[in-house]
Amino acid sequence: MRTDRASFEEFYKSIGKTYSPYFKDYIYFTDVGFKHIRFKNEQLMRPSKDIEMRIRLLPIAIKSIGASHTVQNKTIRKRLEHRYVNSRKELAMIDVTYYEFIAIIDDWRVRVVIKQVNNAEMIFLSVIPAFKQKMPLEESDIL
Repeated sequence: MRTDRASFEEFYKSIGKTYSPYFKDYIYFTDVGFKHIRFKNEQLMRPSKDIEMRIRLLPIAIKSIGASHTVQNKTIRKRLEHRYVNSRKELAMIDVTYYEFIAIIDDWRVRVVIKQVNNAEMIFLSVIPAFKQKMPLEESDIL
């Protein structure tokens, strides 16, 4: 897959949604995931090598969502999120649930993060390659 912005954006928008056997529901690929692949936060863009790696791993992330029957981690956090109240967009402190799936597909180990805000539809947030993941501490590391 070409990694230039226009072809990636076209590919990303063509995905739309993919079925997850774990949730027995669809995971949607929205602008949130598209922005997260390119930006760390609203002001800071990711390094180009990081963006290219995440773009290359996107097809593997789609496969892993479709193949995963177990979740490896579930985290619930209170976060400031945009919501619409009376046709007006505002920031509010809302429960956000993050689900993490770890899969080895086509010799790539990836972590896929799915985001759900206030029990609404689940959206793809990120794909992270294995070498970017923080490994848990071993008992020997603590001693």
